[in-house]
Amino acid sequence: MTDHDLQLLIIGIAIGMDLMLLVQILFGILDDRRDRKVVRAAEARLKASQSRAAA
Repeated sequence: MTDHDLQLLIIGIAIGMDLMLLVQILFGILDDRRDRKVVRAAEARLKASQSRAAA
């Protein structure tokens, strides 16, 4: 392999790693949003059941 081939290989690996990190970050953000939505729904159910129990 020539130096040029090695440079292209290393650049390709670096770009691939950057893309994988970007995907992980994006899915992490989406997962956090989903988790917060579930927590809000659970809190709403808890408040509703507490208000029914108090009445």
